[in-house]
Amino acid sequence: MKRIMSIFNEGVLDLLANAGVAIPYFFCLTLYNQNKSVFAYALPFLMLYTFRALGMLLTTFITLPASTMLAMSSLFGVMGSLFILGAANPVMGIIGGVLLGLASSWIWPYYLTVRSRGQMDKEFKFNRMHLLSVVLTLVILLVVQLIATKTKFLNLSFLLLAVLFFAAMVGGMQITHRLTFYQGMEKKPKFHVNSLFSLIVLASLVMLVFIIRYTRLKAVSNSFDLIISIAAIVLFFFLAYYQIDIHKKLFPLSMSAVNRGVVMNYVMLYAIFDSTIRFGFNSLMLIYAIYLIGFQMGPLLNKNHRGIRYPLLLVGLVLSLFNLTYFAGLFFCSVFVGADNRILNDELYSNTNIDNERAFLIKYQLSSVGNVSQQLVYMTTIYFVSYFAKINALGFFNNNINDGPTISVLYNVHIFITAVVFVYAAITFYFVRKREQKSTTTTL
Repeated sequence: MKRIMSIFNEGVLDLLANAGVAIPYFFCLTLYNQNKSVFAYALPFLMLYTFRALGMLLTTFITLPASTMLAMSSLFGVMGSLFILGAANPVMGIIGGVLLGLASSWIWPYYLTVRSRGQMDKEFKFNRMHLLSVVLTLVILLVVQLIATKTKFLNLSFLLLAVLFFAAMVGGMQITHRLTFYQGMEKKPKFHVNSLFSLIVLASLVMLVFIIRYTRLKAVSNSFDLIISIAAIVLFFFLAYYQIDIHKKLFPLSMSAVNRGVVMNYVMLYAIFDSTIRFGFNSLMLIYAIYLIGFQMGPLLNKNHRGIRYPLLLVGLVLSLFNLTYFAGLFFCSVFVGADNRILNDELYSNTNIDNERAFLIKYQLSSVGNVSQQLVYMTTIYFVSYFAKINALGFFNNNINDGPTISVLYNVHIFITAVVFVYAAITFYFVRKREQKSTTTTL
């Protein structure tokens, strides 16, 4: 029985690590949708979104071992889920959203780091029994969420989420206790601020991303749109400056990691809003399914056609300009992310310029930079358009708004955003290809 529980806990950890970004987000969004008349219920969702987007940038200041951070991310998940049970109280909702956001942001990269260490040292293997526990957990989640949604008693979902995060915490401790590498490591918390400037930039980003998410739920004045746009432009340049040191060490791998974040945000966030408004139906689940299938197929591309991943991405972006091929284009982008993700993992883990214990963390930090940057570009664009064309910016996220953008405005914004992503991808492709050609020549 003890062995079965051990495998179940590790399977739960694997599921939450892989789907930890989506599950709390979906639960908090459902909670908000069922209680739209009470603004307090929007706070957990807003804070979750903000700290999920920026959580990896915080790890720049934290020097704890990956094993400790994995346990901490699961603990935050437990605490966050329990706090949200009292979300009618704004303070409880805010704390719960922050903790769940950090848990969502941290659990996968730290689990990936620990699991890779275990596989490298041949001390951990994911087997069929683990897979069965993943499937069982997923079934339980779906059944409970269906019951909770039908009965409008969403506390049931968050109670289950707290239990699952606890199981994941136990599973993570079981795994790390088996790994020789993590035995005897310093466990005392370390939080080091490299510079006051970095902390100010990060705090400003937290506030800005929160405001940006808020303005997708509530209408604000056009003047406020302009203020947000200017702030976004300033912080965009600060964000780039913030990462210069790591760019110097890892160029052009750093460009690839940032590009990964840009493309992921384009598919998983921007395209969901754009296609929902354009096609008139909620495309969240469709795009999520497209992304998952494309991401899983990506590594297969590397076996015989590794060199076409960037051309495939560029073709996908072009296809997304047309309604008939829109979702095919997103699929090609998703295949690219899956293919390039595997290559980045291998190259960063073997890079001599960084500690391999922080390789995946640096990848996700850079991806977060790309993710947030793409959001800032998108929001800056629509706020400028809204201000000068006197359009309600909320219309870019809700097709029930009367004074929102016309189809023509929406399409022109889509062309511009896609063009920005295309240009950055093309520049990254140029430098990555030069590096790969140089590497091939050296090997020969």
